[in-house]
Amino acid sequence: MKIKNILLPYDGSEHSINAARYALELAKIAGAHVTIVNCYEWRLSISEVPSSIVTNLQENCRKEAEKLLEKPDAIFADQGVEYKLEAIDGSPSIVLTKMAKSKEFDLIIMGSHGHSDIAGLFLGSVTHKVLNTIYCPVMVVP
Repeated sequence: MKIKNILLPYDGSEHSINAARYALELAKIAGAHVTIVNCYEWRLSISEVPSSIVTNLQENCRKEAEKLLEKPDAIFADQGVEYKLEAIDGSPSIVLTKMAKSKEFDLIIMGSHGHSDIAGLFLGSVTHKVLNTIYCPVMVVP
């Protein structure tokens, strides 16, 4: 099987930074394209706050997610690997599962734990959910 497209979920944790480095090296070897995704979830529902303020808060969440992608951008820049960065609004496990099921990706490379290490004893909660809901190869990086 030829690896042409790699999906790299990224949350800024040390594990996701390590996964980014693995993805870069594998992409160099395979000549693959890497899609680096940061998911952010807008969880606040305030009915009595003006919509302009809610919109502003949502925009700030998106900007923070994009800012978080600066680190993998620096890792991949000038390395001879095609890549794109995406900040997507939605639950990480839902967004990543949907992306994986699209069959656009040949491999997912993700960190073993995100920022909430307590959520899973051996694997992070998002990693665990993705592993249990998709049927494509996944490389989990500590």
